[in-house]
Amino acid sequence: MRHVIDCNQCGIHSACFTSKFTDAERQALQPFITRKTIHRGDALVEEGAVSDAVRTVKLGRVFSYRRGLDGRRRPVGMAGRAASFGLFGVFGQKTPVSVVAASTSRVCEIPVALLRDLAERNPALTHYLGLRAAEACSNMAAWSEAMRLRGVGNQLAYSLLLLADTEGLPVIELPSHVALAELLGTSRETVARSLALLEKEGGIRRLERKKCEVYRSALLSRLAKAEAN
Repeated sequence: MRHVIDCNQCGIHSACFTSKFTDAERQALQPFITRKTIHRGDALVEEGAVSDAVRTVKLGRVFSYRRGLDGRRRPVGMAGRAASFGLFGVFGQKTPVSVVAASTSRVCEIPVALLRDLAERNPALTHYLGLRAAEACSNMAAWSEAMRLRGVGNQLAYSLLLLADTEGLPVIELPSHVALAELLGTSRETVARSLALLEKEGGIRRLERKKCEVYRSALLSRLAKAEAN
């Protein structure tokens, strides 16, 4: 007998896009939700394809990639806990980015066909899912802001603020130096030095098990000073 997932007992329930569903809608979904472990390099969704499922990150980190005019695929953002991908598929639209696991991660998967069926019965749900899809585009645009800052230290400070904001927590799991270096177009050594500097300045505090506490006001103050210079 297949185990039915209880969303109400999930650690990311309050941040998950399904948290705004009615009890009846959530109960209709739960028998069809699957949890999967994916590994570094595995794709959640592919750019240009209509996704057949919405996949929500329960644990781990993922990269967003876009293919440029030269045909080269480049990282354009990073996401973690509670980020959802594939919502454009509910509306029959192509996915604007590829999303690939940056580390071993766990995801929850919901068939697009089921979400579309629920949305067709409830205009308010259709509107909500559209807003969440648009929000995903807004999050991608925010990462472009980080890339335009001068200096890896400032780019890193902005990136950590984005991760803390999107996950809704001041303590985040720090991405690997390799992942951050790939995203920022620099070296692992530069990332390590920049993280050490941010900690020395009081912008972050690294904890055990790759956890990192983000001090928002200190990092924003750093960015403001950099902008003024």
